[in-house]
Amino acid sequence: MYAMILLCYAIFGVPQLPMDINRAEWLCNLLYQICPGFAVKSCTMSSGVLFIKDSRTNIQYEIPIRRNAIAAVDFKRIKAPSAGTDRADQVASGLRVHDPGLLNTTVVETEISFSDHERGLLLFRGYTLQQLWDSEFEDMLHLLVWGTYPTLRQRKELSRKLVDCMLAVPKTVHEVIRTLPSTTSPLPLIMAGLSAYLACIPGTIPASTNPDLYQGNMEEVDRAIVRTVAAYAVVFGLVNCHRKGIPFTPPSHEQLYFENLFSMAGLVDPATNSADATKLSCFRRFAMLNADHGMALSVFSALVTASSLPDPISCLITSIGAAFGPLHFAATESAQLALREIGTPDKVPEFIEEVKRGQRRLFGYGHRSYKGTDPRVAPIKSILKDLDTSDNPFLKIAEQIERVASADDFFSKRGLHPNADFYGNFVFTAIDDSRRDDGAADYRGHGTLEGVYV
Repeated sequence: MYAMILLCYAIFGVPQLPMDINRAEWLCNLLYQICPGFAVKSCTMSSGVLFIKDSRTNIQYEIPIRRNAIAAVDFKRIKAPSAGTDRADQVASGLRVHDPGLLNTTVVETEISFSDHERGLLLFRGYTLQQLWDSEFEDMLHLLVWGTYPTLRQRKELSRKLVDCMLAVPKTVHEVIRTLPSTTSPLPLIMAGLSAYLACIPGTIPASTNPDLYQGNMEEVDRAIVRTVAAYAVVFGLVNCHRKGIPFTPPSHEQLYFENLFSMAGLVDPATNSADATKLSCFRRFAMLNADHGMALSVFSALVTASSLPDPISCLITSIGAAFGPLHFAATESAQLALREIGTPDKVPEFIEEVKRGQRRLFGYGHRSYKGTDPRVAPIKSILKDLDTSDNPFLKIAEQIERVASADDFFSKRGLHPNADFYGNFVFTAIDDSRRDDGAADYRGHGTLEGVYV
């Protein structure tokens, strides 16, 4: 009987649980009831006690381990006499944890996503990529923010609210973007547009109205989330149109989020005024892959800003600023620029040797969280196949880099493999034909499409 229960759970997944119950702990409890020995061995090795003996005082401390993590604040209990020490060391205040770059520090617990490169697994709220492959933006937004995959009725209601907020974006925002240079990178334009929008709705800013505007008021929080997501789409569309010198098309209640995004940004066939179905589908899937990826730099920056209790748009602007650098969001563009400098596939071995000697940098290779394959790479390659990018000469260079690097111990011993940034830019260039560098197109740095994934 128990075997049948486990088989059902393995096939169909565990039952829908209340949000305050951890699925892993629930499954461990079930396993314990069925086979206590197996459960203890499988589940309790993540928790326990860390014993520390301080050589300065010969005092032993016990630090609880929960889910393979310890609380940094527990180290404050480990103190030593301050006599004879540098006052800057603050010995009497307890032991400190020094971790530059937060290389081995967790700052929050999340149930939003989980990534396991060893198994090529990426989950969003427990759903696999295959389960979410054809999801609309509204589906993913509802799943990640409110914790459940929406019904058709919930999706339609969320879509209606988003379009209502899009249509409410003031003309001032349009005017501000149009006054700025169209030749600049799109991200400063996006930040300017969002700032202009925020300036038009001062009642949503806690510092100038009510410090507790969003505290304990989840209805107001929900409205602010929808408002922010909607404004971002409009600003994105305005920026893309401004940079291309084409008219802006207002959103429509007859279209879902990404359809409106393509329409507002002018990513449509001029003859039909409709988006290409294949490009729209590929963009939707690519967006799903990038919906969340743990504590990325831009996410951390947004959370730091959010800790001072401002409005969501201010948090988003912070996130965009953090993502602007070549070591994060702009890595896609940096990788693309490097491919242009290489020029042809036959020059890849020479480039790789320069990378190994420290003379060149290979952007889009290796990942802070992965010492194996980025689970997003295979789906991205599938998307590129659907977009028929076989004629892109720079994709051939990228593929040659992967072939040469994968056969080189320098990269394999260091766990360096292509990440999502390495191939991601080819999705953008395939969807937005104006960004193809075929010798005639005007290549002007960061394309606006990348701005969707901040």
